[in-house]
Amino acid sequence: MEVATIQRRIEELEKLEEEVRISREMLKSELENEDAYNEASDVVKEATSKRKTIKDQILAKGPNQKILTEIKENQEEITTLKEILSAELMEFYTENQTDEFADRKFKVLVRLLPRKGNYDRHNA
Repeated sequence: MEVATIQRRIEELEKLEEEVRISREMLKSELENEDAYNEASDVVKEATSKRKTIKDQILAKGPNQKILTEIKENQEEITTLKEILSAELMEFYTENQTDEFADRKFKVLVRLLPRKGNYDRHNA
């Protein structure tokens, strides 16, 4: 694959992403300029706030707090195990050139990071 082909594809993607961003901003502006939409949004915000208050009261009860703590601890452990497994599978793929392990397949993903100057901002 030629570098020029990859560069053209990147430029095409960036152009389309910018067009989508601009179009979304235009639609958002149109919505914000509509009184009926703004009134409905206010009603939704008020209902959401009320629901959150009730939810927080329920979750603050003793047994529910314990369950929430267990969930948080398990999620942290899951995240750690997934990161370790990902590194192990990448090493397995590099050594064996296959995306099959035991009776399972896995996917190797590649993502294009933002330009060098923008990378630090996106990873913060």
